[in-house]
Amino acid sequence: VGSGDGSGGTFSVVAGDSSGSNTGGAASVIAGSSSSSGGGSLSLASGAGNTVGGAVTLDGGVGTTALGGSIAISSGVGTDTSSGSVSVSTSNAGTSGVSGDLSLSTGTASSGTSGDVSIGSGSSASGSGGNFAISVGSGDGSGGTFSVVAGDSSGSNTGGAASVIAGSSSSSGGGSL
Repeated sequence: VGSGDGSGGTFSVVAGDSSGSNTGGAASVIAGSSSSSGGGSLSLASGAGNTVGGAVTLDGGVGTTALGGSIAISSGVGTDTSSGSVSVSTSNAGTSGVSGDLSLSTGTASSGTSGDVSIGSGSSASGSGGNFAISVGSGDGSGGTFSVVAGDSSGSNTGGAASVIAGSSSSSGGGSL
């Protein structure tokens, strides 16, 4: 699309709607594969700005009478070797300011249970299980705070439980805590 002294041109890929009982059209952007070398890369990036950089938004579709659309991000399988990594991070701050926040949360529920958050490392059939580490930042002022807080109950039920449990072993000593 064209550049301009004002706004640059817009580029859109929009699949067709369905006014009947069928699903709307699908939209796909797929990098090429290779039978003898590496597959093609796929990049999604917003533009730089003299003031604010462009945002990147990834939304699942609204479901009026059923579930909303899901979003799945996963790394590729390595058939003969390791699977790919997934990295989610904010960038470092510039000469002033703070680095960006990273927030992972589920939505609220007006009735019923709100969504779960599950973070875990994988098991191994013949080696060690993956490690899981949480650390807070150091600072020239105060160090970062780390808190684990179970949920409150505003009704007649009990508050949420909080547990930290070391692993057991069927043939050796259990893990330390």
